[in-house]
Amino acid sequence: MSAAKAEYLGSSNFPTTQPFKGRIRESLSLDGTSTATLTSSPIPSISIQKAPVEDDQETVLDISVPIINYDDTGQKTYERACKKYGTVPSSKLLTKLGEEKEIDIKYYGLGPIGTRAICVALVINNNITKVNIRGNNIDKQGILYIQKMMSENMSITELDISENKLGSYGAKCVGWMLQDNKYIKRISLSANEFTDLDAHFFLKQIEEHPTLEYVDLSRNFFGDIAAPQFESMISENQQILDLDLSWNEFRVPGAKHLADGLKENMKLKRFNVSWNGLDDGGAKAFGDCIAHNAVLKELDVTCTRIGAVGFVSIINGLCKNEDLDVIRIGKNNLLEEYVKAAFLPLMELQSLKLTLLDLSEVMLSEEFVKADIEPLKEKFPELEIIHGYTDSYGKRKMAGFADQGEDALWTIKEYIERQNLTVAQLFAKFDEDGSNSVDYDEFRQGIKEAKIPLTSNQVDSLIKYIDIDGDGDIDFSELVLKMKEITHKRKEEEEQRKMDESKKRTY
Repeated sequence: MSAAKAEYLGSSNFPTTQPFKGRIRESLSLDGTSTATLTSSPIPSISIQKAPVEDDQETVLDISVPIINYDDTGQKTYERACKKYGTVPSSKLLTKLGEEKEIDIKYYGLGPIGTRAICVALVINNNITKVNIRGNNIDKQGILYIQKMMSENMSITELDISENKLGSYGAKCVGWMLQDNKYIKRISLSANEFTDLDAHFFLKQIEEHPTLEYVDLSRNFFGDIAAPQFESMISENQQILDLDLSWNEFRVPGAKHLADGLKENMKLKRFNVSWNGLDDGGAKAFGDCIAHNAVLKELDVTCTRIGAVGFVSIINGLCKNEDLDVIRIGKNNLLEEYVKAAFLPLMELQSLKLTLLDLSEVMLSEEFVKADIEPLKEKFPELEIIHGYTDSYGKRKMAGFADQGEDALWTIKEYIERQNLTVAQLFAKFDEDGSNSVDYDEFRQGIKEAKIPLTSNQVDSLIKYIDIDGDGDIDFSELVLKMKEITHKRKEEEEQRKMDESKKRTY
């Protein structure tokens, strides 16, 4: 310490400090965050000499101000927001906010108010990186809260807001969100009732987004009208690695636009356009596409009404492609002779990068397997070919009418959910006379008119599976009973699959 400074500190000129008399006032702002402010009155003048007081009158003045730790988890903010908006806090959410990096609350019944409360907390929390609020009926208000939250949050990179029926207003909010937030990498927008007229609200933002790697737009109502916009998005975007457009309404004209966009894309690795109506015309466009695309690794055109011409076109395109690893083309109307004709050019290849050719539910004879498939697999040992009926785990097993019928009925269940129908409403379309019973021909015609994607063989298996008493008619009660049966069975299968995966991760 310098002599001058020591002399100053020891002098009577050193300023006298006085304790701060005030209080801390805490308040909750509109967005749910807490603020703290100090309030005080002017400090009165102080006399240096104190009047003598009795010893028992002497007191010690506590000049310390309590320090309130900042709640960077958002837990306290969430509790206050729930109280403010009149909703019950979730202990599950509180735990995840404080300890985890992922919030998975799908089918949790949040609604708009619950969504608002959690969004307020996520503005504060910078640790959560994944948010899944699939199927929470968040409505227009909820998606607006998410949009505003994402404009402030820089840590969330994966967001799933599927199955919330967002509609046109939701599509606008998604566009605003993608325009403001440049950190998100994966977004799932499946089953939100988006139509062709909604595509322009966010496709341009997806096209120009600098970090998006995965986009799920499946189970909506996009079709040929919006296809040119999808073509532009696919061809111009150079970030997306995985795009899912399955279960939409693209037909041959739309499929050609999608294929043209994919032909120009130099980044996309996985493209799923299954459960659309590509037909042979669309398949030919995709065959030409994969013949010229040098980056695509996986193409899924499962159940897209592809026949002989389309299948051969895709295989011919594959013969010119040295990068494609996986082709899924099962559940199409592919007879054995079509497959045999398409396999001939494959046998002539000297090298093949393909590791999986999925021909699920394409029935091939043992003679064909021995004469054509086994020699192909001997030539390319890394190639796996799936054919015949497959269970929910994707492994081949012998086809039985019960198994095929169960799978076909599950397809109808998914169709009902996608169209927001009940079983009774669907059956009423088949049952013109209101007798609660339809014959086989009426049942087949009803499925055809509803455009449920089932082959004729699948419908035959479905009829034998549903008609419990074998009286030649499909009763409404039989359909409901079988629907409940497979729902329970699939739920148990899913739970078992999760347990098996959990054991694998443990080991």
